[in-house]
Formats: sequence, C-alpha cells, structure tokens
Amino acid sequence: MSVNDPITPEPLLQLGLGFMASKTLLSAVELGVFTVLAQGGRDRASLAAEVGLHSRSAADFLDALVSLGVLTRDEVGVYANPPAADVFLDRAKPSYVGGILEMANARLFGF
Repeated sequence: MSVNDPITPEPLLQLGLGFMASKTLLSAVELGVFTVLAQGGRDRASLAAEVGLHSRSAADFLDALVSLGVLTRDEVGVYANPPAADVFLDRAKPSYVGGILEMANARLFGF
C-alpha cells in the first residue's frame, strides 16, 4: 500500500466476515454434501432432499458453495464436486480431510 492509495474498510470487513465462507463450507462437510456428490451429480431438489436441506434455503446455500469454488453447477442445474472436493471431502475416500474441518466446526461453533 502506498501513501496515495485510498483507505477503505474492505480489508477489515473481509477479515471480520471471513467466518461466513468458512461456516458455509463447514456446514456442507457436516451435512455430507460432498460425499453424496461423489456418487454422481444431483439437481438441487434431489441433493437438498438427500442431505436434509430445506427447499427454501437450498438454492442460496448450494450456490454459495459454487461461488466459493467448492461445488460446480452446470447449465441445467446439476451440482457436482470439483476435483479437490472430490478427493478431499468425500468421507468414503482415504484422502478425506473433512475430519479436521468437522473438529474445527465443533470447537468453533458447537453449542
């Protein structure tokens, strides 16, 4: 940052609200979204039903995961795992690292 750069609240807001992206990912891991999608792509309604999402919030939640880059959605609305999510967030694979995320979720957001 140079002396002439404008001062904005953006870096502070990104830091302060960063938990929102984390909690979205952590919730998807907890719900098993990536494990379900490792079996094949699903449309919103079937994925929501399979992981227990309410139909009113499913689109926003799943599209937030798309915007975070941890899910993909094709032109007909089928959600799928991108490569990293498929390898590391499917509970059935030995490469699963979601256990660490589940532990963090329980410690940070557990009630």
